Amino acid sequence: MAERFLIVDDDPAFTRVLSRAMTRREYEVKVARSAEEAETLIQDWIPDLATVDLKMEGNSGLSLIPQLRKLSPDMKILMLTGYASIATAVEAIKLGATQYLPKP
Repeated sequence: MAERFLIVDDDPAFTRVLSRAMTRREYEVKVARSAEEAETLIQDWIPDLATVDLKMEGNSGLSLIPQLRKLSPDMKILMLTGYASIATAVEAIKLGATQYLPKP
């Protein structure tokens, strides 16, 4: 069974490229364009891995990390952002993100 990979990001070009790349690597991929959309999605579909954007319309991606961690304590969660700062990096890791990376 393929691992489940959740992409939460409001950038359509980025999500399309990442989704295609992960599907080619045989992951089962789902995309949410907001934290709220992801919250609805994870009610019926629990990912093994997730990449979450920090700044999106509506709630911040930070709000999603505790929910993902609660669903699966072993889930690998990558926080991506174009607005990297030490403060948000520390907060993301404290909330349960596995990794924090700035977008190029």
